[in-house]
Amino acid sequence: MPPNPDVLPGELADWRRALAKHYRRLGSTSRQQRFMSVLPNSSLKTIADRASPDIVLGIEVDGRVVGVLEIFKGEDAHAEIGISVEDAYQGKGFGKALFLDGLAKAEQLGVRTADLYFASENLGIRSLVSSAGGEILQRGAECEAHIDIARCKVCQKNARDVQRAGTVCVLH
Repeated sequence: MPPNPDVLPGELADWRRALAKHYRRLGSTSRQQRFMSVLPNSSLKTIADRASPDIVLGIEVDGRVVGVLEIFKGEDAHAEIGISVEDAYQGKGFGKALFLDGLAKAEQLGVRTADLYFASENLGIRSLVSSAGGEILQRGAECEAHIDIARCKVCQKNARDVQRAGTVCVLH
């Protein structure tokens, strides 16, 4: 069961440092699933250094961020979402907590639809998107998921649950 993390302080520069550290701790399979390539640490640092998310949710264990969800707002109440969980914490509900809380937070920010891009073998994200009523388009080894947050029943239930008991923290 995911812990109840504390809110992590910071701004964009702090988020970028947290993302860089988190990305480096991802194993090869997690890197493939998140970035659709097993990127070297130098490339992951570049991605983190250039990231400009509107919000970052994180789960912290033993003083370090082990899972993140990034929301990048676009136009027309739409956002792109990126999510990753360190290998040792996969299959324990961390990704689900980030996903559901992230969709609820996106909706609070005025986002009505969201896209996620991931490797086709990422069965965890596939399952989460399906449970949210999302649509998945597969092109070879890559997938693109579309979620209508307003019509997502599991998202609406979670939005109420998030107000009662936070499972993730907002990095701010």
